[in-house]
Amino acid sequence: MLKFERPDFIREQLPKFERRDFLRIAGLTASTLLLGSCTGTNYGDDLYRLQLAIAGKDVMWMPSSRAISMAMLKAAKTEASDLVYDLGSGDGIIPILAAQYFGAKAVGIEYNADLVELSKRNAIRAGVADRTVFRQADLFQVDFSDATVVTLYLGEALNAKLSTRLQRLRPGTRVVSNRFDLGSWRPDLTITEVPNELAMLWVVPARLDGRWRVPQGIGINSDSLQIVQAHQMIRLIVSRRGLSYPVGEGRIFGPEVDLELQLPDQKELLRLKGRLTSDGKSLLFDSYNDEGKPKTQASVFERL
Repeated sequence: MLKFERPDFIREQLPKFERRDFLRIAGLTASTLLLGSCTGTNYGDDLYRLQLAIAGKDVMWMPSSRAISMAMLKAAKTEASDLVYDLGSGDGIIPILAAQYFGAKAVGIEYNADLVELSKRNAIRAGVADRTVFRQADLFQVDFSDATVVTLYLGEALNAKLSTRLQRLRPGTRVVSNRFDLGSWRPDLTITEVPNELAMLWVVPARLDGRWRVPQGIGINSDSLQIVQAHQMIRLIVSRRGLSYPVGEGRIFGPEVDLELQLPDQKELLRLKGRLTSDGKSLLFDSYNDEGKPKTQASVFERL
């Protein structure tokens, strides 16, 4: 099932996955890996055979199961209009499934040249060579800013190095990681539908931190406020007479924003739902009461 995470504004990072946790969750013990290498368990085709845990530039290759790969693409709501980048694409399973079952175009980035050629052959066999591209490259040297979906199975250290770049992608871009988190950036979804496997999804949030002009009729005793952002979580701060105090908090989903304001002299929360305009200069909101009923006319916050 897909479990929706709604963390507090400040929470601890997800628990770190040590190597023993990785082996346990994947259903692979050290003895299983040893047995696999001794018996010559291979993946690939007649032109290239490879074993589990083959060493790469920054990470060892481990196969992604078809089940978790499909679950990741479904969680990202992948569709034909998407451009999927798989960073560390291995044998090409995720780009191939993205093209084969979701109609998307997909790019696999892999440092191992033999795996790149294997992926190309796999794509031909799957009938999706026209919708997939596999490139031999260092993923840290690749421009993937045009991606709408990014998939990862890299490990904790590499994910941490990529996190800042991922957060700079266009708001609404979906990032899905097999097994490993992105540090302090909490996932928007955890994917646990595949037994003994785990993946996480993030939706790149719009950048809203800074000062905003607010309409007078909204009930805030100030003509502006400060938005303080930590990944997809935000707080709204008002300053008056040399004092600063919070008036609300919220969450960002791509360009969409949900806010809850506790205004002076009002018992119920004011809920605002809206989105950032394409030019990034305005937030357009509709407001609702605690029961979800429309309360006032649309409000516009303007970036200062």
